[in-house]
Amino acid sequence: MIATLMVVVILGILVTIVLTQAQSPKPSPSSASASQTTTTAPQTIAQAVPPARLAACEADFASVQTAISTYQALNGAAPGSGTAWATSASNGGPFMASWPSGSPSFSISWDGTQLSVFPEKGVASHGSYGTSSPATGCFSPS
Repeated sequence: MIATLMVVVILGILVTIVLTQAQSPKPSPSSASASQTTTTAPQTIAQAVPPARLAACEADFASVQTAISTYQALNGAAPGSGTAWATSASNGGPFMASWPSGSPSFSISWDGTQLSVFPEKGVASHGSYGTSSPATGCFSPS
């Protein structure tokens, strides 16, 4: 029950961070800059990772990471590889209602020592949810 509450709190924090970063402040035009026009090159579809997909990937990664930490705290060792430890009632569980799956863009895997994000296309990330430059894990274009 506490693990579920922790997961919900972490998800809320991650969503707040993502939404805050997505809302970039709009500079007010001044009389000096009003006559100047600037343009930026638009991102291509391959370069952009939809914010909702990125937020879902990061939240799923954080949920599994929290479940692993809770398992370790209760059992004194990391869980074995796979997903059964997270959803079973043994060893103090279940630690998650279900393993995050069903996303066509990414999958999350636990090998017993390292948590990894495998994007549908692009480079996997191991031990983190990925990096934006170079694009890995959650940040890989789909």
